[in-house]
Amino acid sequence: MAAALAQRIEKKAPEAPAPSRRTVANLSGMEKAAILVMYLHHDTAREILRKLSDEEVKKLGMAIAGISDVADEVIESVVGDFIMSLQSVSLVPYTGRTYAQSVLPGLVDEGRRHVVAGAIRRRVGSDFAEFIKSRTPQAVAAVLRDEHPQVQAVALLRMGPENASRVLSSLEPEQQFDLTVRMAKAERVSGELADDVEDAIRAALEDQDDPLPIGGPQSTARILGRLPREKNQVVISRLRDEGSELGERLQRLMVVFEDLLNLDDRAIQALLRVLERPDLVMALKGASPELRGRFLKNLSSRAAADLVDEMEVLGNPRKAQLRQAQENVTAAAQRLHDDGVIVLATGSDEDN
Repeated sequence: MAAALAQRIEKKAPEAPAPSRRTVANLSGMEKAAILVMYLHHDTAREILRKLSDEEVKKLGMAIAGISDVADEVIESVVGDFIMSLQSVSLVPYTGRTYAQSVLPGLVDEGRRHVVAGAIRRRVGSDFAEFIKSRTPQAVAAVLRDEHPQVQAVALLRMGPENASRVLSSLEPEQQFDLTVRMAKAERVSGELADDVEDAIRAALEDQDDPLPIGGPQSTARILGRLPREKNQVVISRLRDEGSELGERLQRLMVVFEDLLNLDDRAIQALLRVLERPDLVMALKGASPELRGRFLKNLSSRAAADLVDEMEVLGNPRKAQLRQAQENVTAAAQRLHDDGVIVLATGSDEDN
């Protein structure tokens, strides 16, 4: 009896696999590293983290923060792949370059170690170019402006052609000309001076506060959107009167895609009539289940089923594609709002 009842329940309500379940195939390299670090004993993980740069630890930390709902078999596969990788590199534990930079200096007596290590690092290549690459050209240019022109020239020559060209383009034309002449004349420089220049630039950039994104126009628009409508429109109108494009941009950003959840059914139906089909499909693909349900509810059952089928065919589109489609939908809603067809919530509850 129990077995028969279980079969009936199973047929009546089959359990669908959770769509958010992670698999090894859809994990990025950084996510695999995050799972591995979380799996390891803390002492072992600590030793690994000591070998990483600050930037690498930050990226790893962000990846760890995003890890959730990982099956045991996925963890086992990630760890297994790591062990196989260790076996494959164990035959050649060091490349010649790594050995020369990391091991060889430790094999000579202490009196010569500093000289040997410095000479090898300068000629084989330091990580200065990689460090500069992790910073914006504008930030590097701002640091260089405080240095003597000859130091600027040496720093540019030491950071690699790609980095140097980006930094040079961020400087004024007169500085570009002067530094070009100085670089061309600087055929040789003492090793200690090159080290001092790299250390000075590195220290200046590391002393800068870690830039934290605070949103700019997006956050400002969300703040304005929570003011009473008669107040936020005074600000927007003044910006428009002054000919600033910021007014139009803030007006567009005051409503984001998920805010469309506040529309009533009649407004959603009006919006559905003016939307481009590709934008609708792509936007709903990345929408929350609740908002997607609100749109599907306002279609006929046949049209809703067709829309769901089209979303499934999309697979896994890029985030940029989803964001652009959602912005197009929101812009269409804003136009209907401006025409008086629908009402978008761009003010606080004090309006109601």
